[in-house]
Amino acid sequence: MLPTRKIIAKVIGAGKEYKAGDTTITALQASTVDLLSGELTLIIGPSGSGKTTLLSLLGCVIYPSFGEVWIDGIKVSDLNEKSLAQIRLKKIGFVFQKFNLIAPLTALENVMMPLILQGISEKESKAKATAALEKVGMGDRLKNLSNDLSGGQQQRVAIARALVTDPEMMLCDEPTASLDIKSVGIVMKELKQLAEQGKAVAVVTHDTRLTPFADRIVYVVDGAISDKPIEEELSQK
Repeated sequence: MLPTRKIIAKVIGAGKEYKAGDTTITALQASTVDLLSGELTLIIGPSGSGKTTLLSLLGCVIYPSFGEVWIDGIKVSDLNEKSLAQIRLKKIGFVFQKFNLIAPLTALENVMMPLILQGISEKESKAKATAALEKVGMGDRLKNLSNDLSGGQQQRVAIARALVTDPEMMLCDEPTASLDIKSVGIVMKELKQLAEQGKAVAVVTHDTRLTPFADRIVYVVDGAISDKPIEEELSQK
């Protein structure tokens, strides 16, 4: 029997606008979408479509101009910056296209960093970080500096770092864009496995080759969310 899927994050009629002089630029129109536990959701759209803005709202990186954002039953769109930072640290794992590893640190030290920030002891942080790296097949690279690792290996370290705090939600911004085809398959299988273990995983991408890994696909076109493929949406305009 499949476990009941829980809503981990949701935006309700939320959007983002920016002012440029007298002009209002709409980065994301009023949008409503849920992220569920046990599900890998692809957010697909071309560059500038608003998909990263949507991810930034879900990740508590920016405030919506209107509408609501909820994370694990908490209305985060009303929280102050300090409270948002705590939500990001404890409830959300981030995986980026450029890996964002700290170059002078080893793989192990990079993965320990979020735990140290949470005030966890060095001994416990080291044990948890080691387990996270082993989970993504990097247990034999604990002492390697990031520059000594391939792109695929760096991305797996980044996944371990996002995973180590045991967040309910993983948000990935173009995590495979810098990888060769073999590494793409490895990284996506690992993200899929995390979803199967109960995480809510969202992957922003413009790469339709990732669709076989998705449980659900959300398309973003011209700042608006659609459940239709981009080509079909554009053909109806």
